Amino acid sequence: MEETKIRKSYKLIVVTSFVFLALSLCLTSENIVFAQTDQATLKLQAANNAIDGAFTAVQGAEKDGANVTGLLGQLDIAGGVLAQAENSYQSGDLNSAAVEADRVLPMAQAVTVSAQDAKQAALVSGMNAFWLTIAFTLLGASAFVLILFLVWSRYKRRYMKKLFDSKPELTENAA
Repeated sequence: MEETKIRKSYKLIVVTSFVFLALSLCLTSENIVFAQTDQATLKLQAANNAIDGAFTAVQGAEKDGANVTGLLGQLDIAGGVLAQAENSYQSGDLNSAAVEADRVLPMAQAVTVSAQDAKQAALVSGMNAFWLTIAFTLLGASAFVLILFLVWSRYKRRYMKKLFDSKPELTENAA
């Protein structure tokens, strides 16, 4: 009798240990899945933020007069890769989503840097154009005033000569 009690308690301990072990493995694997989900979600959010920042930089460069056609093409490619990452995430392929989101980050950063460079070049070009416009305006206005003065003095001399030739008494009294 005592032996049966020991066997029953032994079986109870083994079964309880097995159930506890199975439950702990299930909970542990869920934590791993949650960690993978969180990691993929964070990478997708970082990629979305990088694309948003790149788009804002391209928009600012375009506003300042830069040619952003090539940058928009690069941004479109990065957006396509991000769309693939989001599709992979939605289908449950978290590893592929994380890898594709990681591919987007350097692409978006390169577009951002290029957009900032293009914006700076456009600002410098615009400033140079402004100063050239000021210089040519001053030069043109000075040339116009000089030519106007020369024409006026020539017409004045002709008028005075004509006036003196038409009235000889003025020239005799002046002498």
